Amino acid sequence: MEHSVLLAQLRALIERAPNLDDYHPSSKEHLVWFGQGHALITRWNAVDAMSFQSAADSMSIDLLRPRNIAKILGTIQRAIADLELKAPQTQNKVFSAGDVYDFFKEMNRVISSAKQTIFIIDPFLDYTVVDHYLDARKTDVNVRLLLSSKVKDQIKVLKPVIEKYNTQYGDIIKVKKSSKLHDRVIFIDNDVCWVVGQSLKDAAIKPTYLLPLSPDVISAKLDDYENIWAEANEI
Repeated sequence: MEHSVLLAQLRALIERAPNLDDYHPSSKEHLVWFGQGHALITRWNAVDAMSFQSAADSMSIDLLRPRNIAKILGTIQRAIADLELKAPQTQNKVFSAGDVYDFFKEMNRVISSAKQTIFIIDPFLDYTVVDHYLDARKTDVNVRLLLSSKVKDQIKVLKPVIEKYNTQYGDIIKVKKSSKLHDRVIFIDNDVCWVVGQSLKDAAIKPTYLLPLSPDVISAKLDDYENIWAEANEI
């Protein structure tokens, strides 16, 4: 996993941390968070991941809980500090008009970073998203596409492409349409979000950008689009 992606995921992990003082062995919220934390720390440093897991396993011991909380949070913060030094000085990607191949490479890097889910919101999405970008998807990573209900001609072309793709690879891609879309964003595994300057179908034909969304607003942004998805219609 690239340093910049792992850094974004660890920052998101800290932002959604449950109240560790209220830990209970049967708390699903805590257990899921510890599991996600251990998986990410393992990708950073296997030795520190063992220490992280030991502290998480000992959270039931009330007397040791403050020390274990400090170890858990301290490990995550050390990982973040280390990755901030290793990651590129800026994750912001700006593309001049005509930088279509550079954008293509960067977008494929983003898509290939997903371990479980990809959620692309783009009002003017068309069939090229499948040919140009989804080939970078890892096996078993599910994809949701949300586009505008107003682009009827593009939907007519996109629908049979999706049907054929799902016939060959399984029910991997789900597509819905909505009239409430304005932004172009991509959620990776529900905890990393990229904002795109132009529709993917026109990317870098004109100047555009690919920017990571601040971790402290990803959850609220995702909730908004989950609500739109729930109300949207299948194409």
